Amino acid sequence: MLAQPKFAAPPRHVERVRTATRRRVRRTRRRIHRPVFAVVTLASAVLVMLLAYVTGTSNITSLNYAVSRSQHERTAMLEESLRLDDRIAALKSPERLAQLAARLKMTDPHVYAVVPVPEPKLQPKPHGIAFFGWIPNHQP
Repeated sequence: MLAQPKFAAPPRHVERVRTATRRRVRRTRRRIHRPVFAVVTLASAVLVMLLAYVTGTSNITSLNYAVSRSQHERTAMLEESLRLDDRIAALKSPERLAQLAARLKMTDPHVYAVVPVPEPKLQPKPHGIAFFGWIPNHQP
């Protein structure tokens, strides 16, 4: 004869009751937490939108400051360019150049001379491998 186990398996309807009880408990817990979840979700969405707005506003503000700074730099550069143009014009003036020439005892030449300038020599093209240019390529 077969030996009987000490503990008999619970009847099938007991498992169904436990499952139904667990299901009821889970549903009740979810029903209780649902408003909290909704509030947290809504607060998170509002917070994300607020952060996006603040980030966009700060980016626009920094761009406005950058534009203002570049306009200021441009104005300063234009003023400096005008000052330098005036100084160049003063340094190139014929009166100033004549005073410098007189101080250096320079005079206009009596005879103008034409000096021939030799033409530059053409460099021979390198032969051989380009990477190793120092290796000659002997061609007859």
